[in-house]
Amino acid sequence: MREGKESDMASKPTTSKAAKAPLDREVFVEAALRLASRPHSLSLTYRELGNEVGVDPTAIYRHFLKKESLMQELLDRLFKMTCERTKTPVTDWEECLIEFAEATLDTFLEYPAIAVTATSLTTSGQGELDSIELMLSCFAQAGLEGKELAEQYAIFGAYVLAGAAGLARDEAESADASGNEWFAGPLLADPAKNPLVASLREDILALDHREIFLAGVRQIIRSAKIKSQA
Repeated sequence: MREGKESDMASKPTTSKAAKAPLDREVFVEAALRLASRPHSLSLTYRELGNEVGVDPTAIYRHFLKKESLMQELLDRLFKMTCERTKTPVTDWEECLIEFAEATLDTFLEYPAIAVTATSLTTSGQGELDSIELMLSCFAQAGLEGKELAEQYAIFGAYVLAGAAGLARDEAESADASGNEWFAGPLLADPAKNPLVASLREDILALDHREIFLAGVRQIIRSAKIKSQA
């Protein structure tokens, strides 16, 4: 009987707790990216992340002591994605910057809960550094250098980040995800008081938010080109 019991015990599978692989940082990052891509959601909590992974939320603190450090890691992943999606070489600097801006917008729209942190967080990560290097390289290719180069990068980078983050927030908060109008509202104006608004009403209401975003990108690029040729 004793041998039979020992044999039965030996044949029993190990418990799920013993077999469970240790959770590393990447598991939480990947789960957070999934949660951050939910439509109409601009928040990400440790409780939600714990539920997604199937662990107590306190387990997250072993890898991310503060919520800010998690968001910095996630935002840096978005910067990395943006660089990877930008295929145009910097030698074709104008098209490269336009593609970079489009890639930033598309990536931010894909992960709105992370995108909204873009104007308030500095990641100090490789993704952020690579995106800065790309923009600097493009404007250097245009012929800018020194302070002018730094300023042009700052102007372009601030516009792209703020614009893409704002559009990501607007789309997440909108009940109509397919809506792409730049001006939301009837824009009713008295021609006697606001003649230009009244005469251009239809043109303004027809504006597309993506095209307006890219129009701003092209204007900054044109300005840089003029400056480099001065």
